[in-house]
Amino acid sequence: MTPKILESKVTKLLFPRLQDEYDAFYHYRAVSNYCKGVGFEKAAEYFANESADELSHAKKIETYLVDWNVTPELPEIPNPKVSFKSLLDCIEQSYKIEYALYEAYEETAKTMFQVDLCTFALMQELLAIQLKSVVEYSDMLNLLEGVEPTKFNLLLLEDKLF
Repeated sequence: MTPKILESKVTKLLFPRLQDEYDAFYHYRAVSNYCKGVGFEKAAEYFANESADELSHAKKIETYLVDWNVTPELPEIPNPKVSFKSLLDCIEQSYKIEYALYEAYEETAKTMFQVDLCTFALMQELLAIQLKSVVEYSDMLNLLEGVEPTKFNLLLLEDKLF
């Protein structure tokens, strides 16, 4: 007897999410390096942890695929945008990435609800993680609303932001 393999229509929807998580991993590494280089130590540490979190999300997807007898296609990771203007720019770019990933998981979850309930459960878990990230970045942007984003002001707010 041969064990069941996850349907190809499911894997075709999971592979892009795996790509997204690796892309986010690289983005946060670049942001952490930028922040460390310009003196935002707490932000650098925060974004390094974000990078590790993204890698753990990728691992969840990989583990799920392997558990269903599918060898994950490890994606190529393009170089992230490495040009940041400021800490605010880093936060804004990160919010866009997190929100886009939230929307992608939401679409994937909607499809999985009709196709595979077990995978839908995984999507719900990852969607909840994304919602938490979107809220965190939204809170940062709300805190910075109306603040002149000079380096001095951002250094003063670094403890509250991270």
